[in-house]
Amino acid sequence: MSTMQNIMTGKLQGRFAYQWLLMLTLTLQIFAASAGETTINNLEFSTLAGNQLQIQLELSGGVVEPKIFQTDNPSRLALDFEGVKSNLAKKSFPINQGAANTVYVVEASGRTRVVINLTEKVPYETKIDGNKYYIVLKSAGSVAAVNKIVHTSAAKETVLSRFLPEQSIKSIDFRRGPNGEGRLLLGLSTPNTVVDAKQSAGKVVLNFLNTRIPEALIKSFDVADFATPVQKIEAVPRGEGVTITITPNNPNYDYSSYQADNLLTVEFRPMTPAEKEAQLKEKTPYVGSKLSLNFQEIDVKAVLMILADHIKTQEGKEINIITTDSVTGSIALHVNDVPWDQVLDVVMKLRGLSKRENGNVILVGPTEEIKILEEKELEARKVQEELEPLKTENIQINYAKAENICSILMGRSVSAAVAGTSGQSGGRGGSAGGARGGAGGACGASSSTGQQSGGQAAGASGGAATSQNMRLLSPRGSVIADGRTNVLIIKDTATQLEEIHKMIAKLDIPIRQVMIEARVVIASTTFARNLGMRFGVNRNNNITTADNATSMLSNLGYTLAAASPPGALAFTLASGANYLLSLEIDALQTEGKGQQLSNPRVLTSNLQTAHIEQGTQIPFQSSSANTGPVTEFINATLVMDVTPQITPTGSIIMDIEVQKDAPGAAVPTGTGTALQIEKKNVKTSVQVEDGETVVLGGVYEANLLTSKQKVPWFGDLPLFGWLFTPSDNVINDDKTELLIFVTPKVVKSNVGAH
Repeated sequence: MSTMQNIMTGKLQGRFAYQWLLMLTLTLQIFAASAGETTINNLEFSTLAGNQLQIQLELSGGVVEPKIFQTDNPSRLALDFEGVKSNLAKKSFPINQGAANTVYVVEASGRTRVVINLTEKVPYETKIDGNKYYIVLKSAGSVAAVNKIVHTSAAKETVLSRFLPEQSIKSIDFRRGPNGEGRLLLGLSTPNTVVDAKQSAGKVVLNFLNTRIPEALIKSFDVADFATPVQKIEAVPRGEGVTITITPNNPNYDYSSYQADNLLTVEFRPMTPAEKEAQLKEKTPYVGSKLSLNFQEIDVKAVLMILADHIKTQEGKEINIITTDSVTGSIALHVNDVPWDQVLDVVMKLRGLSKRENGNVILVGPTEEIKILEEKELEARKVQEELEPLKTENIQINYAKAENICSILMGRSVSAAVAGTSGQSGGRGGSAGGARGGAGGACGASSSTGQQSGGQAAGASGGAATSQNMRLLSPRGSVIADGRTNVLIIKDTATQLEEIHKMIAKLDIPIRQVMIEARVVIASTTFARNLGMRFGVNRNNNITTADNATSMLSNLGYTLAAASPPGALAFTLASGANYLLSLEIDALQTEGKGQQLSNPRVLTSNLQTAHIEQGTQIPFQSSSANTGPVTEFINATLVMDVTPQITPTGSIIMDIEVQKDAPGAAVPTGTGTALQIEKKNVKTSVQVEDGETVVLGGVYEANLLTSKQKVPWFGDLPLFGWLFTPSDNVINDDKTELLIFVTPKVVKSNVGAH
């Protein structure tokens, strides 16, 4: 029995010994693995004397010197710890002290990268103390760093200058182009002068290497009086070269440079704000702040997190980037001074991703997944529109016509709406048919009288011009215009009504107005010629060198009807010459060489035709077998139609048409005689500045007058009358010219300002 107990005891002891040995082996393996793995367990920072910042990394094992690199734009300091893992609870650590903004700790591919975002590039020091690694960032105004940068730049420039021939700037001149361009003309000693042109801080800087400049040209030139995009030009020597800085008046310009022999020309062309914005979008479709990144392998989600933090620190915007669960993988990324939105596009293209923006949230996911998500949302929106209750609102239109706004909401142009309203009168209000006619496009049928068929006909004719793609109402929406109160009655969903309110706010604005003053003068043919000579314009429509003529006049092209004689006149007088023009016309009437027929003034809206008509009606008789003699009247008038268009720059484009109908010779008819009507027509389109005067001429009238001198009574004696007649018949060809002076002025209205 004792033998069996001993055997059992020995087996149990052996089993326990085996289990204990196995546990000991596993424990030793775990300790060995732990001993060979280094992790970053803690990150702390503190401020030192002299506005220095110390960042402390605590590691679990021995510290290995990391690989360090630094970028300039944006300023960053990156440290790569090979074979080290991160045991930190988070990846981003805001600091906002000293020269540091934030610290990122990202683990990928068997290493951990610590990225410190800096306010600007600063010197730094590192040290190892046991299992702790310290990074000390110096203050931002470190003199040593500045001296080092300046010395390096100067050394590079000096080395480059040695290989260039000696050059010099001989002259500096500035001129104004015919269209307001500013031209900087630089006379150079050699056509091979090396110049580096670039834009910096809103200015254009020209750097000439190994170039000399005379003392007389080292100064600042104020050229603001030339009325060009350039305000100031400054030339200063810099080391072994010369720097010329051009300061513009505003950012709305475009510049180019070209060289012919020894003359370098830098031209600045003025642009409107809209043209400049379009140019910037075409050149740089990406508008985000620039950054630099250098990662051999980094998780895509980590890149998106870095971009979101960059936007917050550099632009002050709270942009939230959200990724779907399907966004995985890593990429190698090396970009230098690239806009963040361009980096985002590159990352998405590399990984087959797409984005969807909604306010300050950017959703990033696989393209197919985003597409499915948008399709589901579109279907849900359609269902919501079908189920959303309709609301009725009355919207007061203040400046526009309610019928025109109604037509735009229906997806029709205003011109089509005007044509469609002709059918409204036939169906002005069939209660059911008129409503359908309004929906078709006959906006404005708010009366309850009329025939249903007329309303349907108006709707059919108006609906033909309707574009469903441009319709601002929902499929269930309807609109009607009340012409009496100028109110729109709209029935639609709340969501669509909000969009309609925004559109009406943009359309219902006051129209700018133009006061058009016309002077109609009939004068001798020499008056127009003398007028041109006084103001510096010859008959060929060229500007002469008369005093101040170039600042007062500008050439205009003109178009004359076939009935008008060649050599017709068309030129403009600047606003300062209008007073002198009035004096000339007064002198003309005093001397009896002409007469001012009329001086009408008419106020019209922008793009609306102003009609001026003056003259007489000539009666004539016509007869028929049924009615007998009937007296009718025909117009013999001077008619002028002017359509102004105010440009964004403040100038005015005018479409001018002048027609003069005058009674001519008597011609025989079946019932007697009738007068001919002589028609003369001038049609032109010109562009002038606000307050300038357009002079139109070329409409002539010839009056033949036969006169004879003789002694009264004796000159009429037969046979002997010639003795009392000193001369033969004298034929006077009295030729006059019709001159029209048109002066447009933009009305500065308080209503328009609001």
